[in-house]
Amino acid sequence: MVFKSKDHLKASVQDFSVRFARREYRVVESKPKLWKVACKYDQQTGCSWMLRGIFQPNMGLFKITKYAGPHTCLMNEISVEHGNLGKSMIATHLLGMVRQDPAYDIKFVQQNVKDRFGFEISYHKAWQSLKAAREQVYGTWESSVKKLPRFMAFLQKLNPGTVVEWLNLETDRPGVQMLHYVFWAFRPCIEGFRSCRNVISVDGTHLYTKYKHKLLVAVTLDANQQVLPLAFALG
Repeated sequence: MVFKSKDHLKASVQDFSVRFARREYRVVESKPKLWKVACKYDQQTGCSWMLRGIFQPNMGLFKITKYAGPHTCLMNEISVEHGNLGKSMIATHLLGMVRQDPAYDIKFVQQNVKDRFGFEISYHKAWQSLKAAREQVYGTWESSVKKLPRFMAFLQKLNPGTVVEWLNLETDRPGVQMLHYVFWAFRPCIEGFRSCRNVISVDGTHLYTKYKHKLLVAVTLDANQQVLPLAFALG
């Protein structure tokens, strides 16, 4: 049996061990061109299950060159968490759901994993897995902030007259600044305020990231009692 990469081999063995064999394994040896695993309880039970995959240069693929199975240990049922059911595997399973619903709730993750893999996971692992899935689909907070200046510049280019103001803080790293806040207001909203009440309301929401930022919006009412957003701020 061949696999397109070492990661593909590892993912396949992991999926088989969790969903079908319902046994745990340990990594015996891992090199760029070799991956060898054995039963996690081989020393305690004498279980001889093992698998070795080696990169085949002539094929450009990983191939299973040695396999001893099935498991002979008596670890038939793992009642709670499976040791090889890691957050990366769960995150891969969650990708489609996160793409469909960016706000996919963590309360569904634990039940979804149990239905799919047959094992329970802790709330912490569910949260870590959901976070990893969101980062794979939408990027990390850090990568998003790095894209923000280019996004705002493009926003101004497509919406002439849009105002953007930045305040960045200096760091102890030369040439590196930290976002403190960014403010922006679209030109149509600025012009529209001339025909609105001279009363501005500000509302905001906390962004649940490790940086504890807030998203603010300033609004007013026009002559038809309709809400007009005036400006936005992230900081």
